[in-house]
Amino acid sequence: MNQKTISLEGEPNFLKELIQNRISDRMIHKISNDSNSSFTIYFETGEKFEKEISKPSIIIRPWNEQITPFNLEKCIELHVRDLLCIDPEGKWGPSDIFEWIKCLDSGSPIFLEKYPIRYWTSKHDVISLIETLIELPKIPTLITEVCGRRPWIANDIFSELKMLWRRVDNSKTNKIDIVDLEVKDIPNTNINNNSNSPNLFELHNLLKLQNGKGWITSTPIRISLMECLEEIIE
Repeated sequence: MNQKTISLEGEPNFLKELIQNRISDRMIHKISNDSNSSFTIYFETGEKFEKEISKPSIIIRPWNEQITPFNLEKCIELHVRDLLCIDPEGKWGPSDIFEWIKCLDSGSPIFLEKYPIRYWTSKHDVISLIETLIELPKIPTLITEVCGRRPWIANDIFSELKMLWRRVDNSKTNKIDIVDLEVKDIPNTNINNNSNSPNLFELHNLLKLQNGKGWITSTPIRISLMECLEEIIE
């Protein structure tokens, strides 16, 4: 495996920090802060890309329904959709989880019908994806969404979050009971959302050539929700 020098450009954000830490911790490639890097990862929240690309690159953008691709040659452009994270501003991921936890803490009413169907994906799965793409022998021209395959309605995810929140809240006061100890399956309402389902075909085929599996998310929703609770609950 050839060592690459990788630069990460764009405004600071938690995803950029996580990916940089992961690359540094693995010690396979080097992080570089100068123009002599051999590989660049850009983080872009705007609708215009002002830089010229002259080396293998990945552009990571938060998805929205009106997003317009940059259409750059020999560059992978990832539109990260429905990232399951704590993001109060809803910039890199929906603010749903943050809002729900705040309502659970305060006892405020939650109107779940206002939240759309989500294709949640974990930060860990996105980081793993970036690691795989860095190892490609040649960067193709690709524009793709990045998200989970399963559609989730708000009520199902909130039910799971509420159960985990109750368990965490009771543990702080040593009031764990039989309800908290029960092992329950995550609710999963069967829905049809073909009109707005993601197209992951090209991403899956590209990854399958590299890892033999394609695009498969491996982090359970329950783990991601627990991490969100740990991040926000004191």
